[in-house]
Amino acid sequence: MKKIDLHMDRRGFVKAIATAAAAPMLGSIMQAAHAAGPFSDYRAMVCVFLFGGNDSQNMIIPLGSEYAGYAAGRGNLAIPAANALPLNANISGRSFGLHPSMTGLANIFNTDRKLAVLSNVGVLLQPTTLTAYQARSNLPPQLFSHSDMQTHWQSGRPDYPALNGWGGRLADTVEAANGNSQVSVSISVAGQNLLQKGDRVVSYTVSGWGGPKNTISKRLRAYRDWDNYSASRPAPQSAFETQLNIARSNILEDQWGDMAARALGSGDFVNGVLYNLDATGNPLKDAAGNISEKFAVSPAPPTTYTDSSGNLQSNRLAGQLRSVANMIAARDSLGVKRQIFFVSIGGFDTHGDQFKNSNNTTTPILSGAHADLLKQIDDALSWFYNWTKAQNIANNVTTFTMSDFGRTLSSNGAGSDHGWGGHHFALGGAVNGGTLYGGPGAGQEFPTVVIGGSTDVGQGRLLPTTSVDEYGATLAKWMGASASDLTTIFPNLGRFARSGGMSFLT
Repeated sequence: MKKIDLHMDRRGFVKAIATAAAAPMLGSIMQAAHAAGPFSDYRAMVCVFLFGGNDSQNMIIPLGSEYAGYAAGRGNLAIPAANALPLNANISGRSFGLHPSMTGLANIFNTDRKLAVLSNVGVLLQPTTLTAYQARSNLPPQLFSHSDMQTHWQSGRPDYPALNGWGGRLADTVEAANGNSQVSVSISVAGQNLLQKGDRVVSYTVSGWGGPKNTISKRLRAYRDWDNYSASRPAPQSAFETQLNIARSNILEDQWGDMAARALGSGDFVNGVLYNLDATGNPLKDAAGNISEKFAVSPAPPTTYTDSSGNLQSNRLAGQLRSVANMIAARDSLGVKRQIFFVSIGGFDTHGDQFKNSNNTTTPILSGAHADLLKQIDDALSWFYNWTKAQNIANNVTTFTMSDFGRTLSSNGAGSDHGWGGHHFALGGAVNGGTLYGGPGAGQEFPTVVIGGSTDVGQGRLLPTTSVDEYGATLAKWMGASASDLTTIFPNLGRFARSGGMSFLT
């Protein structure tokens, strides 16, 4: 089998890895990808995955005449109406508020009108009624399971083995727009994930920014500095690179070598783009030890926040988004027109620690684990959006949330339990914001939140009225996917009313 040279270009690597993946032992899992574009503009979508199942019942709060039903169902979990941040949503006869921890996003919703609420989104095989749910007819497998629902959200195919993700299939479609760039369309700041796994495109992983002394792209050629270590023995770096290029009879070993070679090449390329380097390829530093960046991100993100107990904590999500900002700022030097980013924050499985149970707090629900998580999201997303505005690229970057599922409206005493449909955000200059988007019909912008309502499948769990397919297809279409591409990216999309996408993006 042909080996991959360490210095070969990206297109050569993709061609070789695709050839290997089509070998008989792996079966015919490759799908023909449509080539979208060419594109004259730059666009990036940023997925923020909330691991654990965000209790969005307290993130978006129905007010006015609907508040009483919400409060009765929530019990001790209910956010007081007086503390909710009012949203000027322009929905006739209905009013809503954001969790009081989310002041920055409330301002973007009300003033910039560039934040949209996507209500009651969830994993579906087809449009489903309460009667169909009760009959267990055509439901996604393993409802309410963390791992399964995370997989379904990211794969976009709950009725099929999780071979790849909808973001990866989108990347396969648009990757030609990036020409011969040596960096992948897909960039993860939160490790490997199913969403970005394509048939051809492999995500490139960088680190979250931890301060001015850290690099987000780690140097992988440490042994290169030892090439002249001793004249009496082989150069370790040369020996390492030789091992990557040795022909192997085992196709899995062979592909591992190919992927390692690509990681070395990509790492060197990204480091050379982002940082000023010394003669050995390491980033230069000033006297204080700060790295020398070619694309400094200013202002710096709020990588710490004050939690509801008054303690200073690290905001790792903000650090991840700072790394995304690095890559976006370097887009021309990286030679990219389309990028798909993945960041995440965990801790949302709030069965028993949703709020702070303290006799010293008059409104304990406003403090504790969930309030602190939403504060981190608010600080990070608000900073990131405002940074894109300052860089005049807000119209080119769309950020959106995903999570395992929503949670029960009812309280278990100390928190909420696994649910189904949940509410999400889309944020960016191209977002038709300042309003809510929900079911396909008029007046369905937001479900009626009450125990025993038409979308309650038990304990206030919401039966989704918007599918992951419709939500994701809107983002994919904005990225440049054609109508025929959308049916490849979301094979079940034709079962839903909004198969051409929703209207929350321009």
